[in-house]
Amino acid sequence: MRRVILILLILMQLMFFINYVINDGIIFFNIYVWSALSIISVLAGWRAVKSEPNLYENRKIHSILSFTLFIFSILSLVFILFVVLTKPYYL
Repeated sequence: MRRVILILLILMQLMFFINYVINDGIIFFNIYVWSALSIISVLAGWRAVKSEPNLYENRKIHSILSFTLFIFSILSLVFILFVVLTKPYYL
């Protein structure tokens, strides 16, 4: 179950990046949803990095998904900060 949640959070982070690239901008409320999801993803990623995999879960897959989510979330927060500083009219 944790693997599914980690994969879904990673896909949601990628969806926001793709949405920004395709639409060449952000709808005004989209940045707030993206930042909330990024904060939740950072917490979930950090918690997953610190935890051990379940009994039937491969340790390597668990660590790859955990670190990927954590890194994507940190990059997402940095990118949101960059967007806020360079294009404040999106707020």
